[in-house]
Amino acid sequence: MLIYTALFIAGVLLLVKGGNYFVNSSLLFARRTGFSRMFIGGTIMSVATTSPELVVSATASLQGNPELAVGNAVGSVIANIGLVVGVTALISPVRVKKEEFYLPVRIMLISGVLLALIIADGSVPRWAGLLLLMAGLGYLVMDTFLNTRRRNNNASTSGLGHEDEYPLFRNIIFFLLGAGLVILGSRLLVYSSLNLALLLGLPPLFVGLSMVALGTSLPELVTAIMSLKRGVADLSLGNILGANILNITMVTGLAASILPFELRGREDIYSLLAMLVFLLLLFFLGRSGGRLSRQEGVILLVFYSVYIIMVFRGGILF
Repeated sequence: MLIYTALFIAGVLLLVKGGNYFVNSSLLFARRTGFSRMFIGGTIMSVATTSPELVVSATASLQGNPELAVGNAVGSVIANIGLVVGVTALISPVRVKKEEFYLPVRIMLISGVLLALIIADGSVPRWAGLLLLMAGLGYLVMDTFLNTRRRNNNASTSGLGHEDEYPLFRNIIFFLLGAGLVILGSRLLVYSSLNLALLLGLPPLFVGLSMVALGTSLPELVTAIMSLKRGVADLSLGNILGANILNITMVTGLAASILPFELRGREDIYSLLAMLVFLLLLFFLGRSGGRLSRQEGVILLVFYSVYIIMVFRGGILF
């Protein structure tokens, strides 16, 4: 038990330190380049936090289990919205800029509907996986193009970014270091928590489901908390929107591109429906009043709690 306790403490320390590096370097990069924090969170940060899922997706498909990657992607989207956005809004209301929020949240919703339509016939063929991959890449290219144009327009009156005491290359190193520490810390925390819980005699089903939910959301959750401390919640919201889009398109698409697969049964349908409910919730809540309030954070957490209870009580989704 001592070794798992030590790993747990190490995981927490890595998460805290890595989260600081990750958020601080992202802010410095935004200031130096003149891009908005929402854009930095929705592209560069989301690619970094989603990269482990992409590796898992490819590995699972090569081993003949692409549905595992898809299940992880769908579960990540649900946890990101219900848990991470819910906690973020509950701690501090998140102001939403219309011109920066509405496009990615619409793309996120459209991506979810596209995935549901593809899966409606009970299978995900290779052509559909390639389509999803292209959609994910298209989002990154389009978002970069639109934000570059917006930045250039703003630069004509306000100038580009601010010079920082650290060179850009050093900021990139700290960004990569922070992302790596957050990912490693989350893995250590989940692994040690899982083994400690089993040693304490907690039910394996409860432990497995709770640790999976925590593991898929820890990088985004840590980023959200660190962003709140710095007063830049929009950085975290952009990260969540971008990560959700990439999970739906690129993680799922990569799995099906390598190995097409069929659904296991009603549990896949329920999980997909749950994801669509959470996507719609975030879409409509974000449009009301130009911010995500504490009350709306509570709504998201309540829906997420209901989802988890359904999983535990009936085994509906797994």
